[in-house]
Amino acid sequence: MRLIAVLFILIVASIGAFLFFMRGYAKTPKALPKETATPSEDWVKDAVIYELFVRNFTLEGTLNAATARLAELQRLGATVVWLMPIHPIGEVKRKGSLGSPYSVKDYFDVSPDLGTKDDLKNFVAEAHRLGLKVILDVVINHTAWDNALIKTNANFYTRDKDSNIVSPNKDWSDVADLNYAVPELRRYMTDMLLSWIRECDVDGYRCDVSELIPMDFWKECNAELRAAKPSLMLLSEGTLPEHHVIGFDLTYSWNVYDALVAVVSGKKPATALDEVLEIEAKVFPQNTLRLRFNTNHDKNAYDGTPTELYKGKAAAKTTAVLAFTLGGYETLRGVPMLYNGDEVGNTKRIGLFEKEPIEWKTENAEEFRAFYTELIALRRRESALRRGTMTKLKSSNDEAVFAYERTHENSRVVVALNLRNAPFTGFLKVDADKTLLDVFDAQKEFATKDGNLRLSLNSFEHKIFVYKL
Repeated sequence: MRLIAVLFILIVASIGAFLFFMRGYAKTPKALPKETATPSEDWVKDAVIYELFVRNFTLEGTLNAATARLAELQRLGATVVWLMPIHPIGEVKRKGSLGSPYSVKDYFDVSPDLGTKDDLKNFVAEAHRLGLKVILDVVINHTAWDNALIKTNANFYTRDKDSNIVSPNKDWSDVADLNYAVPELRRYMTDMLLSWIRECDVDGYRCDVSELIPMDFWKECNAELRAAKPSLMLLSEGTLPEHHVIGFDLTYSWNVYDALVAVVSGKKPATALDEVLEIEAKVFPQNTLRLRFNTNHDKNAYDGTPTELYKGKAAAKTTAVLAFTLGGYETLRGVPMLYNGDEVGNTKRIGLFEKEPIEWKTENAEEFRAFYTELIALRRRESALRRGTMTKLKSSNDEAVFAYERTHENSRVVVALNLRNAPFTGFLKVDADKTLLDVFDAQKEFATKDGNLRLSLNSFEHKIFVYKL
């Protein structure tokens, strides 16, 4: 029996290690709850990030065409535009007819399909005029196979036992892996990142597969970037607590996304969200900022749009409410992002290798745009949703309903999410003898005489309340 138990533990551990690797981790995370995260600018803490795929954002697929629509994003309430990679794309071993923007042929130029470096400067200048920030998506773990570096600096690349340059893994066959044991590579990449700040006045970077790049590189590089422009936003596409103490503002909350997908699909109870948030608070440094989302370009392309993944527009909206109102336990906070097209209820997957323009005139476009506009305005209006502490609220069915209160100074917001495909009728435990106002229907008031908020929610319905002053 002991041998069987040992074998079972080894099998479970092996599966866990495999899944851990597939998530993109370079090493097991180290818990740092007693450390303090890199201080972030107020605009970073208050940000609403909009991820923009230039190729598919407009029919033209250019930076100039996207520039002409920046005012729409401002009206929506976005404050930061994250441009997916804008560099020339490799042709050797290319996937699809146009290739992935994450296969970079030239780090110092703009893809001619999108425009010119001057077009990028104009995009940034117009964004700044409208009060928006711009961050670039940078891919420095690997390059395209026809990047000039393969010829001019072949020592920058990782090789196998036969001295052949290799991809990071078998699936990423269109890119070649870089070797950060080479000091010259580190200097090259740091100088490249500095150049876009100095030439185009960008406001930061989203750093692709950042966990596959050594920690000591990021520590040195981020320090140089912040010396050049202290107000940067640095977003790590990773989940390592250590990234928060070496210069990154934000890491991806894949933990919440994975739990959310499992809950909405019925595979886990809503209490799974509480569990991952409790672990998060025990692992991450004080004052950590986590990127909250219900989709992104990878998940859209491979898992489906929110309406597809979450089985309908009701759940698509409710999962968005979670992303935009969720903070974190203890001193952790959240910063939300949305992917282009979500604001009109996009129902089409946007692949990474072809031109697939977003359909902006969807059946539910007006409904979704009004929903996101109101949700973002609520976040801006209620400081509790940006800076407030978060407390889990008990309901009469915590298996189905995930509810919480956010509090900051005079701002108090209650959020209730029915994450089951079945109606809920019951109550939430809240402060007694108070009156709550329905955010989306100001005419509705709810009394809490006995500390119980009576509540009825349809399948995947959400409610947001504020305390009446």
